[in-house]
Parts: sequence; structure tokens; C-alpha cells
Amino acid sequence: MNKKLYNVMNWPEIEGIVYAEASNPFNLLGSHTIKEGNLIQIFRPDAVAVAVKVDGKNYELEKVDEAGFFACLIPSKKKKLDYSVIIEDVKGKTISYKDAYSFDTFSKATVFKNFFAGMEYKANEIFSPKLTSIDGVEGCLFTVWVEDAIRVSVVADFNNWDGRIHQMEKIDDRGIFQLFIPGVTAGAKYLYEIKVRGQKVYRKFDPYAIEMSKKPEDCCIVREDKLEANIVKFKTKNSDAPIRIYELNLDAWSKKSEAKTYKYLANDIISYVKKVGYNYIDLMPVAHYLNDKTYGYTTVSMFAPSSRFGSPKDFLEFVNEFHKNGIGVIIDWNCAYFGTDARGLDKFNGTNIYGGLKPILEKDETWEVYTYDYYNNCVLSFLYSSLYYWIEKYSIDGIRIDSLASMLYLDYGKEAGSWIPNIYGGNENLAAIDFIKKVNKIATKEGIITIADETSGWIGITKTFDGDNLGFDYLQNKNWTEEYLNFYEQDPLFRKGLYENLTFPMVYHFNEKFIQKFSSADLYGTGVSLYSLAAGKDDEEKKSDLRTALAYLYFYPGSKMIAFGQDLGLDMTNPAKKEVWELVDENRENYIKSLNGFLDKYADVFKNDNNEDSFEWLENNNATETVLSFARKSAKGKILTVVFNFTPVERKAYRLFVCEEGKYKECFNSSLKEFGGNLAKTKTVYRSDREDEHPDARKFIDIDIPGFSAVCYECEAYTEEEIEENKILKEAAVAKKNAEDKAKIAKELATKAEEEARVALEAEKKAKQKADEAVRAKEEAERKAKEAIKASIRIDEETKLRLEKLRAKLNLKDDKSKKSTSKRTKK
Repeated sequence: MNKKLYNVMNWPEIEGIVYAEASNPFNLLGSHTIKEGNLIQIFRPDAVAVAVKVDGKNYELEKVDEAGFFACLIPSKKKKLDYSVIIEDVKGKTISYKDAYSFDTFSKATVFKNFFAGMEYKANEIFSPKLTSIDGVEGCLFTVWVEDAIRVSVVADFNNWDGRIHQMEKIDDRGIFQLFIPGVTAGAKYLYEIKVRGQKVYRKFDPYAIEMSKKPEDCCIVREDKLEANIVKFKTKNSDAPIRIYELNLDAWSKKSEAKTYKYLANDIISYVKKVGYNYIDLMPVAHYLNDKTYGYTTVSMFAPSSRFGSPKDFLEFVNEFHKNGIGVIIDWNCAYFGTDARGLDKFNGTNIYGGLKPILEKDETWEVYTYDYYNNCVLSFLYSSLYYWIEKYSIDGIRIDSLASMLYLDYGKEAGSWIPNIYGGNENLAAIDFIKKVNKIATKEGIITIADETSGWIGITKTFDGDNLGFDYLQNKNWTEEYLNFYEQDPLFRKGLYENLTFPMVYHFNEKFIQKFSSADLYGTGVSLYSLAAGKDDEEKKSDLRTALAYLYFYPGSKMIAFGQDLGLDMTNPAKKEVWELVDENRENYIKSLNGFLDKYADVFKNDNNEDSFEWLENNNATETVLSFARKSAKGKILTVVFNFTPVERKAYRLFVCEEGKYKECFNSSLKEFGGNLAKTKTVYRSDREDEHPDARKFIDIDIPGFSAVCYECEAYTEEEIEENKILKEAAVAKKNAEDKAKIAKELATKAEEEARVALEAEKKAKQKADEAVRAKEEAERKAKEAIKASIRIDEETKLRLEKLRAKLNLKDDKSKKSTSKRTKK
């Protein structure tokens, strides 16, 4: 080795470069003016020979270390030497390029001031790879925050994924590494290689990458951040249109339709969504993810749309197509936690600088995730910037934040001793609360809606920002869903035992602005579907029960969200199976289309969801028949009366109580033939009546309610003429009734009199008979008396005669005796 060259070499630092442990490679590599001239040092482990070209002249570099370290002294003392590097690699290929270490223009510390303060809303403009030029040389500026890293390198397709070639300069002791690499163009694929204490080396995705590659490459793509499309703005907070959200997973939909790109997905989804009348879609996480089993919730890139279906530009056009068709796009923006994918944020610097608390999620206890560290200002800037990016670049219309409870509580899903209380000794995550409020303030300013998925019972989620209120626009009503599904899955015979499941949620309904839902988390996550849970002895009854469930969702106060496939009554226990979708028929589409259209037709009623006066129970105490009814009211007095029969038993001549007098016309019936039922439309008008004439007497109509059904009646108030007509008719009816009552009484009296007359005649007849009998008896008695007298006389005569005979006989005996005695005496 040239002795002069040897003496100017810094061998300890060279060792740091060779072992890829240098955090300040610019101290050594590149061109450095020294007393002896200009020292140029190049580290290319993949080169067998290296030369530099300066002012048209080539200078060969000496290989001073077998690991691939080359150096030479050039007789020039220019402070800024313009040179090119020419290498011959191990395959004999010659490559010429500008040396990255000849560009020592770095970002100033002031650029990162807001980032470290947690107030940077466009951190992506600092950290996303930036295609730019320095000193007229085109290339890409790479910047990354990796606290406590020993060395960070750009590994890419342009350096054969060798982490020794492009070691980055640490320009801030708080962990900012930066390197401008000449010649890098859009489309280049890259990762960051990070060496940490303990000699561990990790290859990580760029947290600020705006485009990701498809599997199996799994890397980031350099892309100029200039998306242009004919963006059609969507009026997000449209108070005149009740919100109906169609929740879907693009991956599952792509399997259903075989549409594999954002363009074809947009056409396919819009065709259906527009046809049946939803006004929003909610995309389960569309930010790039690796683990299909978590449905995208373990996001690995908070700035890049999933590459499964195309480029960022493709996704922008996807959103634009929905806007052209009057459909808003909400995304699940997961700022609550991140997964443990090897190339993701987990152990980004060997430790979890992005977050460390490891909750057990209610959504799925098997998911390994970490909660973001909301006390770390750099993490806050990262998340705020992600939100702004989706709003500004992709014109999204809303965000849904999943698993909010895991953010709000330090001890959420954690074992005792694995968390530290806040400064007040409580379990609330105070930094997360402030972060959530800030997110909602940003959303309010930008005009997008925010939806919370929260299950802990936190009070004030959709209230303004005072105190512990969080400021969301809507809260998903998970409790309502659980209560209804517990009721719904019962045999109809036993549903009466859970009747309160239907009525209890109204106790707290107006405390928040709710979205009622049958979402993917409620159904797919538990391996069931609305159809599989439905009651019924056959397919027809199950569909009737399902139509009743959907109607209950739609007529109950609150905005609506329903998972894809559930609205069609498909058995969605495996939504990715194409054959499931082949069961769709016109009746099912007609039904959900009718429900969505109904909300539009009666928008004045349904946009009044959050007004306590908009709802009135009419029947909430009929568990025995499992019939429920309520009224929905608009601010202008429009009234809809809805009745539900949750059993297959038809209720004939059911007395349905109503809140206003008027004419009731059926405006919706889930059992119509056009929906797959067996009833035809009816034009019957039901005139309300009262139980009595008391001013507070209950008003009612008598109707028939089909089994497993929902029926809605529109109330039309009586006109003045009809009121007068009703009065006359009622007076006539009363008079007629009075006359009928009097006629009835008269008839009863006549009947009674006739009966009495009949009784009297009968009595008279009987009396005459008695009199005749008495005469006859008298005559008979007289006859018998005469006979008795005659008999008595005869008896007397006979007795006299007999006595005379007896006396005559006795006298004869006496005479004989006297004669005898006289004879004896004489003797």
C-alpha cells in the first residue's frame, strides 16, 4: 500500500465502516480535503476495482481493506470536488455513478422542530423518500427516525440489498438519519436496515413509505408524491341524508368477484352500492398490511394503500369514482395498535419506540399487537401526519377508529403489574385522550366524519371537547347489537324471555350519537351470519325472520352500518367463497334497496335520530306475543308507526296503539311478494279510534300482523273537513247508537210485556181451567154430598131397621124368658 496513503487513513473509523457500525460515515467516506491533497474513500464490498473520474481524468483507487474499502489521494484541494465513481463488480460489470457521500447537504435541525414537539402534521414531507436534485444531480433523499440505533442503511434493488453500501448519516442525536443517493428513480424498491445494540440487525419498512410492493417482495417503493386526479368532492356531513354505511373488505370482495384491481373493484362495488342505495362505504383497513388473518388491522404502512389491488394512484381513482357516483368513502384508520410483523414497527430499533403496551384485544385475543405510545411526540407527529395524508391525498370522507378502549385505558387487556398508572394514579391513558381529541378536531376542521368503536362505556364519546368528552361524530352501538343478536338467535318460543333486550337500549340511546350496526366484527369474527342465526322451520321462515331483523336495524333510531353480504341474507360464515354470492336473487336486492330508499323518502324523520322527541314507545310490554311497536317522528310532525312481530304466529285483529289521530296507510311491509314474502300491497286506510271519549284515551287501529314481519304505517292528519266530517259521523254514530240502544230497550220492554201478557193469558187460561175444575168439583161435591146424604139416610134407615130387628129379636127372647120363669115359679 502507498505509505503516504496509509498514513492519512483513519483505520479505527474504517473498521466501523467495514463492520457497518458507523453512524457518521461522512466523516470518512467521500471526498475530504487534507494537507496532502484530496482524499477519496469508497466502500464497495461488491467491487473488485474502483476508480473516480475528476475533471475528465480517471484515478484508480487502491483496495486498502479486503472487505472492499478503496482509497486514493488526488492532487487537488478543492473543497467541493465533483467526481464520479466507476466500479467493476465481481461479475465483471462496469458501473458508473455519483457518490452518495459527495453530497453532504442535510436537512437543518429546524426542519424537525415540530416533529419532536408532536406538532408536525406533514411529517411525510420530511421522511418519505424525496425525489429531488442536489447540485444538478437527480436522486432520492432518504430520511428516517430511529432512536438509539448504531447504524442505519438503505438496502435496495439498486445496491443488491447490501446494508454496507449506503450507510446513512446521523444528523441529529435524537435519531435522525439521512442520505441522498444519486441516480435513484421512481420505482426503486428499498428497506431500511437497522443495527442496534447487541449486534442485532433488522430490516424494516419505511414507516413513511407511500407505496408498497406486492407479495412476496414485501418492500417499499420510491414514488414521487404528486398524485393528480380529477377529484370530485363529496359532501360528507350532509345533514339531509340519513347515513347508511356498507362495510366491506376489499380482499374478500375481490375473491367474490374476481376483480383484482382498484379499478375493477370500484366498478363492481359501485354497481351494487348505488343500485341498492347506500351512501357510504366503510373499507376495513386499506392501508398496507401483511397478515391476512387480521383483516388488515395489523397495519404495516400508515401512508400507503394496500398494493394488493394496485398503486396509490389507482386507489386515488378508486375513491374518485365513488365520489362521482355520490358515495362517500370511510376508511378504518387504525391508530390504536400495530402488529408484530418482522418488518413493521415492532422493535423498530430493537425496542418499541412506536409503542410498548401489549393489550389483549376484545376483537381477537390471539392477535399480538402493541398500543402506540401517545406520550412520545414523534409518534404523535407520525399519526397526525398519516391522518392528514389520507384526507389531503385521497380525499377520504371519514375514519373509523377500531378498539378505542385499548387506547383509553392503560390497563386494557393487560395483566396486573404490566402497566403503570397515570400521574393521578388512575388507569386512563391521558396522552391517548388528548390525542383522540386532537384527531377529532382535525377531522372537524377538514370536514370528515369520525366513528368510534368503543366498548368500555366511556361517557361523552360523541360530545363536544369539554372535560373527558372526545368529540367523535358517531359511536358504534355494540351493546345494541349484542342485545339484539342474543334475542335473535333464540327459538321464537323463548324470545319472550329476552324481550327486554329490545327495550333496554333505549334507556341510554340519546346519551350519544349512535350507529346501529350488524358489522363484520359482530358476525364474521364469531363465525356466524344473520341468516345462520335466523329462526324458522324452513328457508322461507328464516328469510322472513332475517327481513324483520334488517327492518329493525333500519327503523330503530341511529345511523346504519351493515357488513357486506349480510344485507342480502347470505350465509356469510365464509365471505370469501364465491359460490355464496351466487345465491343472490332479485327479491333480496329489492328488499335492501327498499329499506335504503325508505330512509331517503322519509329523510325528515330519520335525520331526526338524535332528538329525544323523535321516538315514542307504543308497545314495549307485550313479551307474551313478542310484538313491539314505536313511532318515529320528524321535527315537522311527520309520524311513522312501526310494529314488529318476532314470532311466526300471525296476529289477527291486533289492536295497535298510535300516538296521533289520523288516517294510517301501510307504507312498508317486510312480507310483500316483491321481497320474497307472500302478501300483496294493500291500499287499505285505517282510521284511528279512541278507547273512550276521555281526552287522554288511547288511540288505536286494528290490524293484522303477519308472522316474522315488520310493518310501517304513515299517519296522515285529518283535514278540517275530515275533522268536521268525523264529528258529524261520530255524532250520527252516537245518535244512532242511542237510538239503537233505545230501540233495543223498547224491544226488550216489548218482549218483556209480551212475555208478561203471555204469562197472564197463560195464567188466565189456567185460572179458567181451575174455575171449571172447581165448578165440576163443586158439582161433584154436591153430587157426592147428596149421595152421602142419601147414603146417610139409607144407613140411618138401615141402622134403624137393624136396630128394630135387633130390639124385636131381643124382645122375643125376653118374652120367652119371662114365660119360662113364670112357669118355674108356678111350679
